[in-house]
Amino acid sequence: MSQKLLTPILPDTMDFVLEDIDELYRRKNQEEAVTDVLIRNLHVTEEDLSHMRFSAVIFENCIFQDCSFEKGEFTDVVFRACDISNCSFEDSYFNRAEFSSSKGMGTKFCGNTMLHTVIKDCNFNYANFDSSRLEHIRFSDSQVRGGSLTQCRCKTVEWNRANLENASFFKTVMKGMDFTNSTIQGLVMSDSCSEVRGAVVDLYQAAELAKYLGVVIKN
Repeated sequence: MSQKLLTPILPDTMDFVLEDIDELYRRKNQEEAVTDVLIRNLHVTEEDLSHMRFSAVIFENCIFQDCSFEKGEFTDVVFRACDISNCSFEDSYFNRAEFSSSKGMGTKFCGNTMLHTVIKDCNFNYANFDSSRLEHIRFSDSQVRGGSLTQCRCKTVEWNRANLENASFFKTVMKGMDFTNSTIQGLVMSDSCSEVRGAVVDLYQAAELAKYLGVVIKN
């Protein structure tokens, strides 16, 4: 059964449309939160946007390449048709956030607190969520191949048609996670494979996971 997620709370109309990186830097330098803003069509490379606070913000059709959003706060925020590949969001806070039709290949979300967040129709291959707190999260129709979710604290994480080939769940408890309509070949776990205890899988996935334990299943 799908979980009930809190969705981003956004105004009917945005007070301001931002299409200039200089305005973002002005607010950063003045330690001013970015609120009720549509940030659109920015193309930014290797910029430092760390420690910024975003609330009721839509990022639309933006490209942030190798940028730093470290130690940021993102509440009621939507990333729509954006590219955040290889950016760093380490040690950041997300609540009621949504990533849709976006690319985050190799993006770092390490050490995050991520609550009530949806990642749908996205390419998050090789994204890194290591040592994060993940609560009420839904991945739908998304690629997370080679992703790293090691030593995460998870509560109500939903995988809905996600590709998790070769993803690492080392020392992350997967109990209660339903993988039956997702792809989980080649998962990385500890030698004991205790991480997968209590996970929900189908018969074919169970046969795949049994190989980790040295079990051979005959037809």
